[in-house]
Amino acid sequence: MHGGCNCGEIRYLVTRAPLTAYICHCHLCQKRTGSAFSMSIVIPADGLEVTAGNPIRKERPIPGGGSNVSLLCPSCYSRISTLREGRPTINVRAGTLDDTSWIKPVAQLWTSSAQPWALVDGILSYEEQPSDFSALLAAWKGAASRK
Repeated sequence: MHGGCNCGEIRYLVTRAPLTAYICHCHLCQKRTGSAFSMSIVIPADGLEVTAGNPIRKERPIPGGGSNVSLLCPSCYSRISTLREGRPTINVRAGTLDDTSWIKPVAQLWTSSAQPWALVDGILSYEEQPSDFSALLAAWKGAASRK
């Protein structure tokens, strides 16, 4: 899967199969996107290869210690991905993929912050951040097996 930033300076290749996809309704995602939510695919941390450009590496401390590290375009500031230090996965911002037609999120997080009209029926829903993503992984596998 190929993708890139809004202006085209950064291009990337996803080299590993997605593990899951979800919507985040948190206030931070709403502010970052200027919309009601963000959507991510989760892939193994070694599954993202930057093929053009030099993204900015931006760190943000998180409650409880550690940080999230995001890759952004230095020209248009599109956020490509976020990796939580010490985790084996990376979140790729789904909207930066060249083809998003195949993505059907299996969960939504931070529904406590959601715009009521943006909630999706029929998928896993969490009022905040789940501590365990195994249900999201299983839901993704189940959806793939029904295709």
